[in-house]
Amino acid sequence: MKKYILSFALLALVSTATLAQKKTAEERAQTATEMMEKNLGLNSEQKTAIYNAQLEKLKAMDALKVAAGKGNQPDAEQAKAISKKYNEVVKATLTDEQKAKQKELKAQQAATKAN
Repeated sequence: MKKYILSFALLALVSTATLAQKKTAEERAQTATEMMEKNLGLNSEQKTAIYNAQLEKLKAMDALKVAAGKGNQPDAEQAKAISKKYNEVVKATLTDEQKAKQKELKAQQAATKAN
């Protein structure tokens, strides 16, 4: 009986550790781009541009976190510059209607978080 309990506990621990693994930058960029495509109706050119910008941003942010070291905050100025570059690409890529829709969605998210 003790062997079964110990085996089950070990299996649960291994399963939890497997599920807790982080997604790659590519997977996170894909997920974010798909959400934007769904919510904003991106065309294929926009989707490609947004994905590339998102991937570049995520890789740069990951590199900042690694450079800062475990438990330390990445350089805020560099993170801000990376985000600014990404936002400029998004702004240049989206139509005025899509920008308005994005602004509306962000306001809804902020209201939801506030509650």
